[in-house]
Amino acid sequence: MDDVKVLSFYGLASAAGVYVIFKALSGPKLDDIPALGSSNALLSFREVFRYIFGAKELCQEGYAKYPDSMFRVPNVDRWNVMATGHTLMEEIATAPESELSFYQSINEFLQTGYTMGWGIVNDPYHADVVKSSMTRNLGVLFPEVRDEIIVAFDDVLPLHDKEWLTVPAFDTMMQIVCRTSNRLFVGLPLCRDADFIKLSIDYAMDVIIAGQLINVFPAVGPLLSPRKKILRRASKHLTPIVAERFRKEQEPGEKFTDRPNDLITWLMDAAKGDERTVSAIVQRVLFVNFAAVRTSTDTFTHVLYDIAALSSSQVERVVRKEGWTRASLNRMYKIDSFLAESQRYWGIGTLSLGRKVVNKDGFTFSNGTTLPYGTYLHSPMWSVHHDPGMASAYVRWLPILKLRQSEEVGSAKYQVITTTLDYLPFGHGRHACPGRFFAAVELKAMLAHLVLNYDVQFVDGKRPANQYMASACLPDSSAKIMFRRRHRD
Repeated sequence: MDDVKVLSFYGLASAAGVYVIFKALSGPKLDDIPALGSSNALLSFREVFRYIFGAKELCQEGYAKYPDSMFRVPNVDRWNVMATGHTLMEEIATAPESELSFYQSINEFLQTGYTMGWGIVNDPYHADVVKSSMTRNLGVLFPEVRDEIIVAFDDVLPLHDKEWLTVPAFDTMMQIVCRTSNRLFVGLPLCRDADFIKLSIDYAMDVIIAGQLINVFPAVGPLLSPRKKILRRASKHLTPIVAERFRKEQEPGEKFTDRPNDLITWLMDAAKGDERTVSAIVQRVLFVNFAAVRTSTDTFTHVLYDIAALSSSQVERVVRKEGWTRASLNRMYKIDSFLAESQRYWGIGTLSLGRKVVNKDGFTFSNGTTLPYGTYLHSPMWSVHHDPGMASAYVRWLPILKLRQSEEVGSAKYQVITTTLDYLPFGHGRHACPGRFFAAVELKAMLAHLVLNYDVQFVDGKRPANQYMASACLPDSSAKIMFRRRHRD
């Protein structure tokens, strides 16, 4: 039996190797773009390993060598072109979807059709729902967000008196983020249901893994997808809720006026055609969960690891004066600036502005460089954020804090939600993250609650090292952290 397993493994590995070589050789011709390492597809595997285990350093090497230009690095099955400098980055950010496609790039990376559903690939209407309906309702729904943060922290950190409690940092923050997000997505009581929270978390983790496996083994995509398994679990919770809302909408007589103000309702209002069904809405709720939970958890865990540098005095003054509202949250400059700086310094990835050239004639930049159809394109975000000529002058914590407080500049321009070519955690341009407004409110409210109510320290006194895998920058998910109730004199 062991021999069979070994032969099967080598058979799959060989098949994957043949496929990778085929993809590399049959991809778009990029001879005019300088390569890091060998430009030969068969000889570039040293840089493939460097990219998988050290993309940050590899891209930094190219960023320093090719400023205001382009270079390419090999991934497992394709070349990734990196564009540097404001001019080229602006052209990427403002290019129409019909020429440089954000959606095709991300859908192929995640294998969205297999992992989350083909309806999401064909009609990404959820992006407009998040950008419009969700953002518009943040003020009126903030008390619910705040309530869930309080209850979730109390539930996952059952502290008494002045005792310290040691917990796994990443898993604990994911519980809180998932519950807080779902207070707006599905409401009470489902947002606190243990099984629903677990399946949402499992889905957020499984999609990334499945997407990468399918990219290597595309012929068996349906077999590797977690979608049907998760949908069966989700249906138990969501199908009765969504079906009941559709039923009430179709009842004759009085209009359905007591509809809950949440993501389910907003999706139902926006869905058209085949997407306006119970199963399609359930699938879309899961997708928005995926997009929100993992990214915000990574971000807040980085922030948690940085929290010892934050003073709570400014937060306390604002809360005493204005209470807990979305407006008062906007007055917490230090919270906002600290979050912005944490995202700049650590981030949750090393790349941004991911696009795919989808114009059959290619895409030509103002410097004359033409990238052929099928080229995958990015900008090296980590390098941009750590460029002394950009980061130190614009987005470091103290300079941005002074700008936020400056009467002549004003405070709105430098909020964490503001995207620029020097600050790219939420992307920039046409496809800047539509959920960043909710994410900022959620994360700032969590951070303010944390610094007001808890003391935090590491078990061994030092920040855990980040984990890098290809373009991802992940906070150490195995690290533990200590919490204690903060007692005021």
